[in-house]
Amino acid sequence: MTMIVIGVDCGLSGALAMINQDGLAAVHDMPVMAKGAGHGRVKNEVNGAALNALLKNWVDGVADDVLVVIERVASRPGQGVAGMMSIGDSVGCIRGVVAARGYPVQWVTPQRWKKYFGLPADKEFARARAIQLYPSAPLERKKDHGRAEAILISLYGWQVLKLEDK
Repeated sequence: MTMIVIGVDCGLSGALAMINQDGLAAVHDMPVMAKGAGHGRVKNEVNGAALNALLKNWVDGVADDVLVVIERVASRPGQGVAGMMSIGDSVGCIRGVVAARGYPVQWVTPQRWKKYFGLPADKEFARARAIQLYPSAPLERKKDHGRAEAILISLYGWQVLKLEDK
């Protein structure tokens, strides 16, 4: 049985990463699209159709067993209402697509997976750790922290949660 774990760093600058028995198999920025007409502060949203197509491409005919690990996000001090509504919308879209595809989900807080890897809150440390673990991963740019966090979330799922799930 082929198993894959997909880690999701939610949000418009987030990403998804897939790990299988061979290690890191894929990384992709969160698919987003323009919200359309409107005057709100947040101009983009997660593209659910593109997310569905990405997951279909990664999983169908490739894996017999799938676990999706989604970061459980919460509000931060000083975060505005528009930002919180945007992250809530993103999480809802991701959750809906994953549920529609029938994949089991495990939620993990940033504190839990970062503690597992011995990381502080600073996103740059997550990028450095992901580069250390997967030197060929596409993490060259400082703004690739979403990819790095998705990689680490999926690795956490592979090493910890897939064992709890069985």
